[in-house]
Amino acid sequence: MSIPESRIASSIHPLQFIGLLLLSLATLLLELALTRVLSVSLWYHFGFLVISTALLGFGASGVTLALWMRLRERADLGRSLAACSLCFACSTLLSFWLMQRIPFDPFSIAVDRRQFLFMPIYLVVVALPFFCSGLGISLLLTRGASEVTRLYAFDLVGAGLGCGLIALVLPRFGGSGSVVFAAFIGALAALSFSLPSGKLFAAGSTVAAILLLALSVHASRLLPIHVSANKERSPIVPIYAAWNTLSLVQVEETPARDGKPGGRRLFIDAGTAATGMQDLRPGVRTVLQQHPETIDDDSDIVYIGKPAAHVLIIGSGAGNQVLEALKQKAASITAVEINPAISDIVSNRMNDYWGGLFHQPEVHLVTDEGRSFLRRSHEKYDAIISVHTISNAAVASGALSLAENYVFTREAFDDYLDHLNPDGILFFTRPEAQVPRLLSTARESFAARNMGPVANHMFAFTNGAPNIRSVGRGSFAAVFLLQKSEIQPSQLRQIRQVEKDDGGSGFKLKVLYSPDQSADNSPSLYQEIATAPDLQAVYQRTDSQLAPATDDKPFFNQHMRWSRIRWHTVVDLFSQPKPGDARMSLEDRPIAEVTLLVLLVQSVLIAAVCILLPLMLFHRQPEWEQRPLSWLAYFGALGLGYIMVEIALLQRFLLFLGQPIYTYAVILAGLLIFTGVGSWAAGRMKQADALRRSLVLALAVVAITALVTPPVFQFFLGYTLPVRIAISLLLVAPLGVALGMPFPLGLRLASAQTTSIGAWAWGVNGFFTVIGTVLALILGMIFGFRVVLLLSALCYAGALLVAGRQAKASTKTPLTARVNV
Repeated sequence: MSIPESRIASSIHPLQFIGLLLLSLATLLLELALTRVLSVSLWYHFGFLVISTALLGFGASGVTLALWMRLRERADLGRSLAACSLCFACSTLLSFWLMQRIPFDPFSIAVDRRQFLFMPIYLVVVALPFFCSGLGISLLLTRGASEVTRLYAFDLVGAGLGCGLIALVLPRFGGSGSVVFAAFIGALAALSFSLPSGKLFAAGSTVAAILLLALSVHASRLLPIHVSANKERSPIVPIYAAWNTLSLVQVEETPARDGKPGGRRLFIDAGTAATGMQDLRPGVRTVLQQHPETIDDDSDIVYIGKPAAHVLIIGSGAGNQVLEALKQKAASITAVEINPAISDIVSNRMNDYWGGLFHQPEVHLVTDEGRSFLRRSHEKYDAIISVHTISNAAVASGALSLAENYVFTREAFDDYLDHLNPDGILFFTRPEAQVPRLLSTARESFAARNMGPVANHMFAFTNGAPNIRSVGRGSFAAVFLLQKSEIQPSQLRQIRQVEKDDGGSGFKLKVLYSPDQSADNSPSLYQEIATAPDLQAVYQRTDSQLAPATDDKPFFNQHMRWSRIRWHTVVDLFSQPKPGDARMSLEDRPIAEVTLLVLLVQSVLIAAVCILLPLMLFHRQPEWEQRPLSWLAYFGALGLGYIMVEIALLQRFLLFLGQPIYTYAVILAGLLIFTGVGSWAAGRMKQADALRRSLVLALAVVAITALVTPPVFQFFLGYTLPVRIAISLLLVAPLGVALGMPFPLGLRLASAQTTSIGAWAWGVNGFFTVIGTVLALILGMIFGFRVVLLLSALCYAGALLVAGRQAKASTKTPLTARVNV
């Protein structure tokens, strides 16, 4: 039988709008907190696991609601929403507790059969709270079809506030505490939903909120994060720890022994990276005067022939290169560190231990992204130093893009050369496997600037120390030098002599490339890159990714070309049998590439099971007589298009704003909030062709944004941070408003055809957002983010074609939905 739409739709209480905002806020807060937790417990690449699993949980909730007619149409709305919110809060706590106890080790899947059991359990555990919140949100959007534009606006604004709130919650409560705090917000949402419905749910929600808030303060002690044995080199016993949206920083102290000074070591994300400094008490000048022999850094070679040098250090960390610069009597030392927690430790919190190193008159410490700082600088330097600035942390937007840094792109080399004096020199250290790509980047940069052949400007070496956990895979620390003027033979002799004198480790200097090397019948890869007439042919002959990274494809840490990934590559990556093997042996393997491919396959398979299979089973139901399959294509296209725009924007604005915290706090939060404004505005659009107009507007704004952002960034990059934030919001606002209209307008039109379409739309949009997240990153790595923006525009164009067909069909369809009763 048929029932009128008015009997299905429910009136929305004002507190339910607040509850929706809180539930959406809690969901985003949990998602972002878990990306940080997984970066610590596993590896930063598995932040993607949270994103994809969360959205798959959302998608599954929409499909469940579409099939669960009693909940969708008959259950008491207030109590159902309160129950979903309470389930979110409780399942958040339970799932996090279970995550620390399931021995899931992704890099041992190929050699440990138990992992095939642990992996699906782990995924279900991660997805459970997102399924609960998604069920509540999709239920409210479905039952409140008449208010869908306002509801969707509250949902998006809540998500945007969650993105901003993580910057305050994570440093205060830590990883575990932030997860529990998200559960606390979920309990507040349950309270807001239950107040109009009954006292029992309200009382239970209040008690749960109080307990969860109290637990969040002590969660780091009561719910400690388990670190994978394949990551942790040895248990870290920190004397201090600090969380922020970039990383967890732990400080461990080693006492002095056997006449050697003690030291403190800073571990990033429980062992992903580390940096340390010897005890400099009672003061750095005293140590320099009395114990100069304890200060030894490979960067000393940049000061050959450069008295009173002006030095820029990108990624200063604990300050070893700063200390070496003071030892070499540099006149000016600018130290740029992206992580504010590290800057606070070395210059404020533990300044005495560091002997006032960063407060010396020659030293200027800047907390910023290196490239962003350099683009705004007007200084010239004698040396630019970057020692192992390997960015293994995801952008705190929730790892929506690989945070491969901009320090080693081709455009970055242009900036360095612009800021070097005529005899200035670059000093980089990277794993030996990445040195060829530095050579190719230098060569292409010289060619683009018409600076002539680069062969006599480069020198690369290692101290011969092997990668101790990956025998035969090369050194973990190799040195690359690029001088603006030609390197003279006398310099080469001095460099070799300095390294020989510093070789107390007993390892012999291993030269990778030198201008005075003679090319025999079998020239090395380094010589080929420096001198081969056809550089592209050299790129094509190797499995490694040798072509330079660019600002449009800033993935310098990408190890392998996509076309060379094979099944044995995947097996090799996930075959780490011994605890600790992954720490070094994975450094030159394609972790990110394989992880993305696995997640893409996983997402497609789960989406097929959760969407195509139910559609095949239920397509004969009366409610499907209106054939809303094209509507599902519409909402899928919106999910793909929106997430591609989001990822491309995050990538582009990172360089403009500098610190990642501003990228997600301003761009992601701003985009979501302005998308909510667009949804609210869509509620006032009553024209018959409002949907098509909104899609045309979205297409136009995406295209305009893609065209205007590069020149705007170039013009305003030298301005102060408040000005750049204001410019960013001005760019994001019209885009967010335009992208916020098509989903609620389409949902309003589709709901006039079938009552279950709202739940299906939520599910399909979620699933395709997952696929779009992973696909956009893969396409960004292969083709660049300009192509990602173009494809997002094509997605909206596809949605426009579907909308045109459905708008015509809706004129022939009565506003009555047929359902099974």
